[in-house]
Amino acid sequence: MNRCGRYSLLIRDGRIVDINPSAQTLISLYPGAEVVDARNRIILPGFINAHYHGEGVLLRYITGRVSFGSWNELPGLRGAFARLLDPASASDIATLYRTAGYLHIRSGTTAVAEFPAGYTPAVLQGAIENIARAGVRTVFALQTWDQVESFRSSPPALRQFSISLGPVESYTVYSFDNFVRVSAETQFPLAVHLGETRAEVESLRGRFKKSPLRIVKDSGALVPATHLIHCNHIPEKEIDLTRDGGNPVTLCVRSALAKQTGYPLLRSLASHDVTICLGTDWGETDLLGEIRVLRNLRTYYPGILPYTPLELIRMATINGARALGIASQAGSLEVGKHADLVLIPFNDVRLPALSANPTAEEIAGIITDYCDTGMISDVMAQGVFRVRDGEVVRIDGNEILRDFRQLQGKFLPPAAEEHTRDRSPGIPLVLSDRSEKPSLLGEGETSHDVPREEKANMHSPGPVVDESMQKFPVVVKKIRKVFGEDDI
Repeated sequence: MNRCGRYSLLIRDGRIVDINPSAQTLISLYPGAEVVDARNRIILPGFINAHYHGEGVLLRYITGRVSFGSWNELPGLRGAFARLLDPASASDIATLYRTAGYLHIRSGTTAVAEFPAGYTPAVLQGAIENIARAGVRTVFALQTWDQVESFRSSPPALRQFSISLGPVESYTVYSFDNFVRVSAETQFPLAVHLGETRAEVESLRGRFKKSPLRIVKDSGALVPATHLIHCNHIPEKEIDLTRDGGNPVTLCVRSALAKQTGYPLLRSLASHDVTICLGTDWGETDLLGEIRVLRNLRTYYPGILPYTPLELIRMATINGARALGIASQAGSLEVGKHADLVLIPFNDVRLPALSANPTAEEIAGIITDYCDTGMISDVMAQGVFRVRDGEVVRIDGNEILRDFRQLQGKFLPPAAEEHTRDRSPGIPLVLSDRSEKPSLLGEGETSHDVPREEKANMHSPGPVVDESMQKFPVVVKKIRKVFGEDDI
């Protein structure tokens, strides 16, 4: 949002090559150009999701509202992860990431920092190719030494990979030395899950006698390109270490609320000069929803310092680009950058009227306070329209839905059965002769067909994980090199 007001953009070969307040001037300068009418549209840079786990698209149906600390107790989750990590599930991973790409682009996200599981390099390559089908640029955090070895020859200029420090349980002085060395050799930046839960922080303190951020700093891993994620429980007195090092910090506030991991640092983070980015973390792909949660958080939790609307928009655009190392190519509307655009009609009856010459803060306020992803009319990624008039193009949405339903059928039988069960064309509204209250019943059903014990539970929520989830076979893990266990 470097400019506000009425500007026209000229796009060539996927990049913005001219910006001018006069559309007629551009038309006269480039008479052969195709003209796209974007009047009555707010034009934003494409959103950048700075932290995401693609597996959440599917597995969120298992984790539900269960606190993150209890996830290890969900047998359905353990079984599903084991199956996903089996190389025989390569086609399932392809479907998973194809679906994630579809959801990202529909939500206006044109670039993502993805934290995949420890797939084999061949399976990860399939994930990379399938999410790219939606036009989403993705930086994958490599999770195993096998992945690093396989992709280390990729040109760093593409900014397609980072290197994860791995789970906190694997942290050792030796492993940090390896990470720093390999990051320098490959020019892949480091990405660090840090201080997401209090238990994680206490575990590291017990082993290293230091806070997580101090551990990363003293190991030499806190270089300017290092991307820090979560930081819910980082001591406030140490947060200036990220400012001094120029390290971006990605917040996943809505996910922290759902996973019940806590976020005490939020109460004072706005008072520090730190580059904040936004990520959706698990399941969700809606960055506008993430913005709204952070915008309204102080309403529910007094003491949290507010961010301005313009600050929030920057968190979801240019700040995220900095975290992914692509700020020279994306994150703002500037000549020379990729044409990653999100268009929202501002003549929507649900939005307040804009002034004749709106400021950037006024436009940002309308977006943060009133807009949702359903209002996005068009999305362009690198000069190519991927969403037009509210519909995803260049991808068959029906095919995406069909394949994802089949994936649910393999991993989430109860949910898939509910969605794929043969139904009549409609559900009639039936008025009972014995009651004035209408009831919705399926064709051929009566209230007498419902057993008494089921009637008692019809309006109560069922268990988060069905017993049938426990029937998934556990796949024995194959031995392989993982971070913290061996050198390359």
